[in-house]
Formats: sequence, C-alpha cells, structure tokens
Amino acid sequence: MVTPWLPHNDGIIQDLPLFGPNVRMNHPQWPVVREAARRMVRIENLEIWAEPQFSGDIYELSNKISDHLPQRTTFPKHVVCNQGTIQIFDKSGDTNTLIIEISNIEPDIEVCWVQMDGEVGFAAVMESCLQLLDAGYPGCIGCDDSIQEGRWDERKFRNSLRQIPD
Repeated sequence: MVTPWLPHNDGIIQDLPLFGPNVRMNHPQWPVVREAARRMVRIENLEIWAEPQFSGDIYELSNKISDHLPQRTTFPKHVVCNQGTIQIFDKSGDTNTLIIEISNIEPDIEVCWVQMDGEVGFAAVMESCLQLLDAGYPGCIGCDDSIQEGRWDERKFRNSLRQIPD
C-alpha cells in the first residue's frame, strides 16, 4: 500500500531516495543540488577541485557518463586540493570558469552555490548526477532546460533561501 508516510518507488524521477542525511525534494537545497547535477552531467571539460577522499566518486561519475553518453570524449577531471570547499570549473575555452561551489562560504552570484558541508553536499550532488544519468538526462540536443523548471536564476534562489526561517 502506498501512503504519503512510507517511501515508494513508481519508477518516476519524483520518487527519489533520501540524499545524504536529509536532502529530499522538499529540502531547501534540493533545487540547487539538482541544478548543480544538471550542469555536471551536461557540461564537458569539467575540473573538480576537491580533497583526495572524493577521487572514487569522481571516477564513478566519469564511468557512468561514459556508459550513458558514449558520444562524450571528455570526462570530469579531479584536481586534488585541500581547501575545505569543493569547486567545479568549466574548462571550455581559454579560461577556468567556476560554475559550482559546495561550501558554507558564499561565492560570487554567478556561481551555483550548494550551501552545505563539502562531504554531505558532494554526496548529494553525485547521487543526483547518477540519478539523472539513469533517467536519460540530458536526452537530446536542445532539451537541456525543462520547460517546467525554466532557466536557473541563482540570485532568485539565494534570495528565496534568505526568506526561509532557520
């Protein structure tokens, strides 16, 4: 019997399991975790600056991308650093552009900010990446952004978080 109190799995993307310790679809960080995951799956030439303990997860993501997107020829590269935050750069073109940061320190507004401890936030983003790949994302050229979800607005998202009482 399916009830709102028990988890169930109908095989649809909305029935996703618990992320890390507490990141469900109704968690305030859920939208930014999904946006970070979409970027990581969609954008090629990524560098993930993270501590050595994340090497296995990054390797797993690369393998999953290779399995689900066989046309892809470049995969996320791990740059080992000990800065306490996780930063993900788009290396397309001549410069490194910081596109995602997982930390409790707010970056520039152009950066997709997952405001969580690095280990928990990275686990949530990686889980979301794997789920999106299993669901067939990105699917096709020109269908990167969902019509329902619209374009990501980092400023609007951060402002909405400031409205949520602690």
